[in-house]
Amino acid sequence: MSVNLGDRKEIQNWIREKMPDMIRDLKRICRIRSVAETKGTSQPPYGQGCIDVLEEMLAIGKENGFETHNYDNYVGRISLCGTGAGENKDGGTEDIGIWAHLDVVDEKPLEDWDYEPYQPVVRNGYFIARGCQDNKSSAVMGLYALIYMKEHGIVPAHPMSLYLGTCEEQGMYELDYFLEHYQPPTLSLVPDSGFPVCLGERGSFNGELVSDFTCGSPLLEAESDCGQYTVPDRASITLSDEPGLWEKCANLTEPFSAKREDGRIIITASGISTQASMPEKGKCAMTALAGLIVDNNMLPEKESEAFRLICEINGDHRGTALDVSCEDEPSGPMNLVATQLRLEDGHLVIGFISKYPITKNDFPFEERAGKAAEARGFHLKVTRLGKANYFEPDRQVVKRLTGVSNEVLNRQDGPFVMSGGTYARKLPNALAFGTGMPLPPAPEGMFRPGHGDYHQPDESIALVRMEKALEVYICGLLEIDTLGSLLE
Repeated sequence: MSVNLGDRKEIQNWIREKMPDMIRDLKRICRIRSVAETKGTSQPPYGQGCIDVLEEMLAIGKENGFETHNYDNYVGRISLCGTGAGENKDGGTEDIGIWAHLDVVDEKPLEDWDYEPYQPVVRNGYFIARGCQDNKSSAVMGLYALIYMKEHGIVPAHPMSLYLGTCEEQGMYELDYFLEHYQPPTLSLVPDSGFPVCLGERGSFNGELVSDFTCGSPLLEAESDCGQYTVPDRASITLSDEPGLWEKCANLTEPFSAKREDGRIIITASGISTQASMPEKGKCAMTALAGLIVDNNMLPEKESEAFRLICEINGDHRGTALDVSCEDEPSGPMNLVATQLRLEDGHLVIGFISKYPITKNDFPFEERAGKAAEARGFHLKVTRLGKANYFEPDRQVVKRLTGVSNEVLNRQDGPFVMSGGTYARKLPNALAFGTGMPLPPAPEGMFRPGHGDYHQPDESIALVRMEKALEVYICGLLEIDTLGSLLE
């Protein structure tokens, strides 16, 4: 690593001095509810919250003496050396972009929160607020990496900018707009995964299974939805109060509850939410509810078979139930999870997401899943079929960043492939780099099960993670800036 031990000590001391400022700035943007609105917003493109948080972050950049640019409220940029790829369409100096997003997942249900989601607090070395881990702390971290360069008079050989997105959680549509109208950086680093370097992101095969049959009595309503990419922690069905049904659910225990009202029976299941790319870390309320319905014969045969399909899909998370199971050596097995459930015009709709191995872009997912769905009385509606991406491991930037990360974090980790999706999926010459790292768990009792992580209630990030991530980024940027070409 080009940064010597003495320089690292200076960097560490500088970061410790700046932590109060970083916390202050993170609070400023975490106070803003920036859930992207992709349909019917009166404040395009993605609602007033996303506009406000983008303007606030750009204002923080200006306060620190940087040039900023707002790309039509889709993307923002804070630039070191007054340059940016958006105005560099004809080539020229290779540049580096750090990409963070300012939009967040919905905080609902609010009653599950022990802390107010948009009133940031620091407790026991943890910053707590919706979006603080995913991904607003990365935006602040990226800014302070530029501030370090500026305060130390470092003029990089490769101009550096922080880019700020506003719709990452809802499909990265802002990035589609940016790439259609502007030139991206030569190399993009995306701090939205773990250290050291994520070489590839699995492909996406998402869809809905819509029942060919119309559901009838006693099934009146069915609902489970914490977002397409989140394992739901709540699920419910509403049944007409027909003879014998109440006896099957009157004495339910956790994680189930049931009540009678107005000639209906409402059954609710609870679970532990988690990111759908890691379903084993949570407890899917929808799967639990489906199992309860099937095991207790609460519905007629067709409806019962539909709920059995949910159990089978989530039984192994490998796509076996839809005949799309596949794997490869770099990625491991397919990951497919049913995450959404609703009753629409009498038809049961099961929404699923999947992450397929990076070498399986030509696998016939739609054809095989469509036939499997048809055999179960459903038809398939594909909502997304996005190709996997892969960054060659022998590239110098991969080797340099991996080395820096391991030295700073005292690790011996290698590059990896992940199931989650980041901006690196769509940007050319992009890789995900941090900021996740192995850390001790939060103090016992600080967060309830299913709380405290990204996409969960009481979302938090350890302050030590912010400190170490900034150190890795400063050292990493200084290291790769020594490369003659970022693409070698």
